Amino acid sequence: MYAHRKAAAFLAAGVLAATAVTGAAATASATSAPAAAPSVSANCAWWGGIGIYCGYDLWNEYADYGDTGRKVKEIQALLRYHSIYIAVDGKFGKDTRAGVKKFQRSWGLADDGIVGPKTWQWLRGAI
Repeated sequence: MYAHRKAAAFLAAGVLAATAVTGAAATASATSAPAAAPSVSANCAWWGGIGIYCGYDLWNEYADYGDTGRKVKEIQALLRYHSIYIAVDGKFGKDTRAGVKKFQRSWGLADDGIVGPKTWQWLRGAI
């Protein structure tokens, strides 16, 4: 614990010294920088009886190319959770279909780009 406090004090002293040397310009640039957007997968969590849930849709309904809405957002967020980085926009387009196919191939499922019962089960991690 002592080492952590010592390291924190050292870092704080460095920040103060840097601010003193660079002046207000460093403070102004630090406050004007936009905050990084939080990761969508940060909202995904394990729910008993369901598996991984990302806050958009609890039902595991059939979905494929052309679908829209909350179930598609859930699929997209689950794909991001599984490190397939696509936009979470609620539109099952070519990028979502490609992401679903990539996920299906990585788990040895038929890579048809359709999210049916088997793919939902693997996306949710409830296998």
